[in-house]
Amino acid sequence: MTVSRLILALLFCTLVFSGCASVGMLDFDEPEVELLALEPLPSQGLEARFLVKLRVINPNSIPLDINGMSYEVFIRDSKVLSGVSNEGLKVGAYSESVAELEVAAGMFGSLALIRDLMSKPTDGGLPYKLNAKLSRSGLGGAIRVTREGTIDLNARP
Repeated sequence: MTVSRLILALLFCTLVFSGCASVGMLDFDEPEVELLALEPLPSQGLEARFLVKLRVINPNSIPLDINGMSYEVFIRDSKVLSGVSNEGLKVGAYSESVAELEVAAGMFGSLALIRDLMSKPTDGGLPYKLNAKLSRSGLGGAIRVTREGTIDLNARP
């Protein structure tokens, strides 16, 4: 009789915990991540450094507490920038925040991009793809976001 009670207790706990984890998640929309700026910074040795500004938009009625993120930026299908940050970012309900991240350019991706640009020059715009993983505090887990667009090389700063 104790084994059946133990199994019943485990089933009950599983149902309770899965129910608690999904509370407030039934109407959860993924946040949007936009690439705002890619600004050059002073280099360190042979390493080119950039400041990447990302806008995180929270379209939900609950605040989004991000305790870390990883990201990759591809330009013309070449992985040019990647990095991680353990800096927290709080995005209020129906609000937005800007994350500023310092990154180094990957040598192989940069060389591939330069080779690609030399063989096929651009007409003023460079397509980019941003992959971001936002790690949330608590039981929410990570959110993965992909954003694509074009960097306008003719735009004035």
